[in-house]
Amino acid sequence: MSGNGDTREPRPTRRSVVATGGAVAGAALVGASGLAWAAPASAADRRIRLADNGHTPYQIYCGAGEDSTTRHAADELAHYLKAITSATFPVVVADDPPANAEVLVVGRKNPLLRRFGNPDPTGLGEDGFALRTRGRTVLVAGANPRGTLYGVYWILDRLLGVRWFSADFTIVPRVRTLDVPIARLNGDQVPRFAYRQMYAGDAADPAYRHHNLLNGNRGWDDDDIPAALDTWSTYWPAKPFGGTWRAMVPDQTLWAGGQILAMDERTRQMAADNLVATIRKRIADGLDPSSGFDQQDADWQPDPASKAFVDQHGGALSAAVVDLANDVVTRVRKKIPQARISTQAYWFSFAPPTGIRVDDAVVLTVAPIQANFADSLFADDNAEIGRQMLTWCGLANNIVVWDYLIDFASYIQPFPDYWAMADGIRVMADHPQIRGYFGEHAYNAVGSEFVHLRTWVLGRLLWDPHQDADKLIGEFLDGYYGPAATHVYRYMRLLRQSVEDTGTRLTVSASPASPYLNFDTMVAADDLMAQAEAAVRDSADLRKHVQAVRLGVDYVILLRASDFQRTARDRGIDWDPDTRNRLDRLEEEIRAAGLTRISEGGGTPEDLLRQLRIATAPATPPATVAGLPPEDWADYQEPALRLYAPVTTILDDTAASNGYTVQMPGNRPDWGVQLPLDSLPTTGSWKVYVTVRADTGSAAPDAAAMVAGVYPPFGNERAIKVSEVADGKYHELELPGVYQYDAANPRYVWIAPPNSSDVAYVYVDRVFVVRA
Repeated sequence: MSGNGDTREPRPTRRSVVATGGAVAGAALVGASGLAWAAPASAADRRIRLADNGHTPYQIYCGAGEDSTTRHAADELAHYLKAITSATFPVVVADDPPANAEVLVVGRKNPLLRRFGNPDPTGLGEDGFALRTRGRTVLVAGANPRGTLYGVYWILDRLLGVRWFSADFTIVPRVRTLDVPIARLNGDQVPRFAYRQMYAGDAADPAYRHHNLLNGNRGWDDDDIPAALDTWSTYWPAKPFGGTWRAMVPDQTLWAGGQILAMDERTRQMAADNLVATIRKRIADGLDPSSGFDQQDADWQPDPASKAFVDQHGGALSAAVVDLANDVVTRVRKKIPQARISTQAYWFSFAPPTGIRVDDAVVLTVAPIQANFADSLFADDNAEIGRQMLTWCGLANNIVVWDYLIDFASYIQPFPDYWAMADGIRVMADHPQIRGYFGEHAYNAVGSEFVHLRTWVLGRLLWDPHQDADKLIGEFLDGYYGPAATHVYRYMRLLRQSVEDTGTRLTVSASPASPYLNFDTMVAADDLMAQAEAAVRDSADLRKHVQAVRLGVDYVILLRASDFQRTARDRGIDWDPDTRNRLDRLEEEIRAAGLTRISEGGGTPEDLLRQLRIATAPATPPATVAGLPPEDWADYQEPALRLYAPVTTILDDTAASNGYTVQMPGNRPDWGVQLPLDSLPTTGSWKVYVTVRADTGSAAPDAAAMVAGVYPPFGNERAIKVSEVADGKYHELELPGVYQYDAANPRYVWIAPPNSSDVAYVYVDRVFVVRA
């Protein structure tokens, strides 16, 4: 607006606010007397007084030409300054600035910019910003509006102590007199990583993401984001997840071995043509000129031409992927010079090739899904993975690392990567080719394990990776859990130590029977969580936060109650899982966490409760283990098994060892019941057994009633004949092979119906293992 300007009260924030009397970070607290702390004479310690006993002469000024994002930044600054000091900071939007010197200038489109020497935006990138003072006037200006918004949030957070710990829990200090060091209000701030995203259901709120300086929006295609907040990085091609080989090369004759014919001219031209059409449509819709061009999430047995090219470049399948992307983007850029695409170093294409580089118009997504997430991505058990990632840094100038931050088989299971995740980011920061980070958490659920801690800590490290991660974790715990912080920290350390002591490999689908979740660890965790909840019993908000953590502990204990009771009995320990009360408490914890989904594959809270009721049902030991000590066998009932929902149903069955069984129709071939063998004890060799029965009807005695085996390899299986289970009773049957714990080379037990209508149903009571 031109003329005399528009003076208005800021719009209220949508965030819930918790007031505290804590110190303001980087600012001086002044009492009601108006006397500041001893005012040093040195220039480095001079301060600007923003508020004096709940009053201020300051106005917040935006040029009339600023967009909605910059105006929103001004409104947010006014809102939180008032929340901190009780003083009203009017927002002025006008061509001409206020006449007084006490002005907080927000944005670049105003005549006051010249007073600050027109700060050069060249080195700020998309999200960086300049802070300047001239006398009592302060400037915060990004190279673009999002940078200005982040400048405001940086001041509120880093200097004034506002903490957006979750979308509905914000800490705001309360001080009526506020002095800020001038030195902290001068300088440029630029994030280390150009692209920063936490992909979690609890981090979907756009205001929460921006408050924590997270600029990624991949995977969220929200139509209802307010215009002022709908500003995201376009560095990583495609929104939401963009194109795939399947989308760009739909001709099935150009596919073989699970992926496309990468070296075929027809493949490349079809991909280029479809990418040109896709990108042109994006441009017409006002979007950036980019698209994904990513492999299918499957293995690849390459065709002869692709295999020959691979063999010429070190034997790495990624060679054909890179050459394909390079050629296709060159074709696309002949028609759209500014076009960019993405491709992946993931799964079969993770190992880098020799003798070929990635075109600068291709953003390479490096996704180490096979890592041990208990360690840094670049050290210890991940040393080879780290070496390969750094080799990619020598082959590509534009890399986004796709990290994994949760157990995708159980979103509430403890996943102690808390310090390792930060160690990896520090190494990435030393390699300028890594320009983005995408942390995949429980993206399709709310209420997952430590999601707010990871979002807040990683948000800060992605801006400045060389901060002390342990101190950041401690700060979050203090703010989010209050008096329970010490107990929660000890709990986190307990889990981390258990992973180290047991040598467990922390994978993206670790079993709840994993060695680090053993009896001793979980009993100690249970005690720490009881202390934590007692410490916050008088605060409804803090108690909910603690309950969301305790949910994971109660989940594991209930799931393994029978196993733990057996361990306690054999050790002569008086231990009671207190099943009924624990189940009741877990229901309350589910509500406190707001849990909406159990795992990536699905499952409701109601499904979880039924699963746990099954898990706590006592089970009769297998006849095979009669007389064996408990350390020589392990039992895996329904909750520990992976069940393929379309073909499996859990039924009550009085003949089953725990009163429940898994039913599958006989006319299906699916490997419907599975058990990952990373749930084996970490020492020793083990034989695998299944306890099964079948409704065989009139099926021939020599026909297969079901098939069971261990994969890989294919063919390592046993066809269970009708004659073996024709009596309708459960039978304990041994599978071929002897196995050891080896999470680096995952294997799993599988059981499948015979794909025959002659067998009505097959039933799986349990899988168990016996020391060989």
